[in-house]
Amino acid sequence: MSAKNRLSELQDSYHAMVDSVEEFVVKEGKTLQQAFHAAEEKLGEKAQISKEKIQLASKELKDHLRLWGEVVEGVSEAYKDQIKFDLVYVNSSAWSKLQSIANASTAELVEFTNTLKNTAQDAVTENHKAAHQEHNLWGSEHALWLDEVAFWKKEHEQAITKLEEIEKVLEQQSSTLTQHVNAIQEHAKSDDKHERIMKAAEQDPSSKVFEEADCKEVPVHQHERQLHAKTAEAHHALKTYHFKTMAMINMLYNETHKIG
Repeated sequence: MSAKNRLSELQDSYHAMVDSVEEFVVKEGKTLQQAFHAAEEKLGEKAQISKEKIQLASKELKDHLRLWGEVVEGVSEAYKDQIKFDLVYVNSSAWSKLQSIANASTAELVEFTNTLKNTAQDAVTENHKAAHQEHNLWGSEHALWLDEVAFWKKEHEQAITKLEEIEKVLEQQSSTLTQHVNAIQEHAKSDDKHERIMKAAEQDPSSKVFEEADCKEVPVHQHERQLHAKTAEAHHALKTYHFKTMAMINMLYNETHKIG
């Protein structure tokens, strides 16, 4: 719908509202409040006028009567008919009906105007009260949020220090893993040496040299058995620690990169 057509429809709704209010005030002697209520009900029965347009027309007419009342209040009767407004909806026909409505209830118009002003002021006051309450609430939340962020920043500083300490521990753990590798390799060399001695003794059972060498390896092998059990225990502890720390570090890494 074009702006011109919309304006035309609003003008029609406005003029229908003016006609109805004039009828109820001038001809039936209703108060302005009663007239507006009756006019809104009457126009609501017409299918061609939407509820939205009725409400808008009613608001516009109330605003115009309020403007009239503010202007004519305290002005002598001789000058009332000379007052003109530059209003979009008001043509000469509507203007005469506005005068008719105002002249039929001048005192009530002033009271009606004051009621509209007070209603508008009450609405402003309520809006301000609600806004004040929200501002107070928001202020409390802002203070809480700032306190929380300040605490988080301190925790971040502590976390950076902890990460530096964790990095040192990981470097130490790397050294521990290197030592573990060396121990495994030394143990493997000892096993290989003993294995060669036993094979030699097995290949030449008559050799006293091989037999003596093999006998000497018996206590050595007992020591190697104990060493192997100790190394296996250390390896299990290192594996458990490694899986646990890597899982935590990977989880932290993934979580921080998810944010980024």
